[in-house]
Amino acid sequence: MVRRMRCQRWTLLLFLAGVWTCTPAEDSVKSRLYSHTESVSLPDNTNLAGIIIITIDTLRADVLGTYGHPRIQTPNLSELAEHGVLFQQAMAPSTTTTPSHASLFTSLYLQDHNVYSNFEALGNEPETIAEMLFGRGFATSAIVNMKHLNPEISNLGQGFQHIVRSGFMRKAGPSLDQLVRWLDHIGEQRFFSWVHLADVHTPYQPPPPYDRFYYHGDEKNPEITSLQDIWNFLPSHMSDHPFFLSWLRGIRDLDWVIGQYHGAVTYVDDEIGRLMDALEERELLNKTAIIVTSDHGESLGEHDLYFVHAGLYESTVRVPLIMYFPNSKHHGVVVHDVIETVDVLPTILEYLDLPSPETIRGRSLWPLIEGKAQPPRTAFIEHAGRNLIGLRTERYKYIKHRKTKHLLPSYPFIKGHEELYDLQDDPAELHNIAAQSPEIIREFREELERRTSKKLEYKTGEAKITPEMLDVLQALGYIQ
Repeated sequence: MVRRMRCQRWTLLLFLAGVWTCTPAEDSVKSRLYSHTESVSLPDNTNLAGIIIITIDTLRADVLGTYGHPRIQTPNLSELAEHGVLFQQAMAPSTTTTPSHASLFTSLYLQDHNVYSNFEALGNEPETIAEMLFGRGFATSAIVNMKHLNPEISNLGQGFQHIVRSGFMRKAGPSLDQLVRWLDHIGEQRFFSWVHLADVHTPYQPPPPYDRFYYHGDEKNPEITSLQDIWNFLPSHMSDHPFFLSWLRGIRDLDWVIGQYHGAVTYVDDEIGRLMDALEERELLNKTAIIVTSDHGESLGEHDLYFVHAGLYESTVRVPLIMYFPNSKHHGVVVHDVIETVDVLPTILEYLDLPSPETIRGRSLWPLIEGKAQPPRTAFIEHAGRNLIGLRTERYKYIKHRKTKHLLPSYPFIKGHEELYDLQDDPAELHNIAAQSPEIIREFREELERRTSKKLEYKTGEAKITPEMLDVLQALGYIQ
């Protein structure tokens, strides 16, 4: 295997030179990832060392270079996609951290596990992927970077032997270093590890030089008012919070804030590249399955929503999903079908030749990876607090308001209100065609009735919430 020179090591030089894409010479050097070329149905997992799931909190799909962004550098995720599988239309089950992760690890919808907020805990009855693999001899570890994901609050620690708890939003570099140290500690035992990274969540604070990659102006120029102009669109429990105010103190330019989000994306990508280097040095890279996804996206001005993930629009529910399986003939595969992150669990289990529980909601993605046509999927999405519920097909997005609430100045929830968007003609979801489309609305109502009538309704666990934790959740925009 010939190792190629990494984009990461040239990032600073590219920044100084004003170049925003990887150099052409990169294409002529072989990747360090190995792709098997023999015709087999599933990759051979005989020599599998382990599986790593990385969830990048608040990462929307369209800011990655591999998803088509023309400017933001994410060469390491692109490398994983080139030697793995990229899912173009992966839908999160929720736009809130704990509920979405609970669905990822159990393959259940929110209405099944009943975790609807960051201060609710998963119950003990649903079996998680970590429990399944720990019970089959895998060493298991989790590294989390938000306090509400700590096991005493979320109960997402089920099945994890080793947990690195969150103090407050540890950066990606130290988090992935923790993972490497744990891998060194466990030796040759098969492993399953989850790493949660919070760098792309508010407050966006990428370290230098990433904080200047995508912004070159004077963010404190008194003549600029763009941040002030949108301030009233922010929910007051965020905009009035001392934590939020200290982050943006003196800032005048909205473009600086968005530039910090973009810079954090490139920073995380570089740190994932550094993890890949560490795995390669230990001869683990081509023996380790790597899955990268997110719990939800982020609004950066769409529908006058800023720095929140409160609606069910594409900016918040369409997430990246990249899967790399060593010794696979399926490399450079792009799946365009609508899929859901609840599909990750059964896909892993099939890869390991393990049966899937009968009660899960997801389906294995291997038929799609292998190019086999499958029935069209309708993604099922719920908003925290049971405020909104949505369905997403290849063409349409349907949203129903279940409660009346005024959490967001620009987007009040009105019980009974329906939204319908033709994503083919209106990808930005600007024109609600519900009133003009009674037949389509009827079909979505029927589908929603069918889906909601089949709840599993597991009991939730007990979340140990402190006043300090409530203050943190408020500062992050999760509660009033």
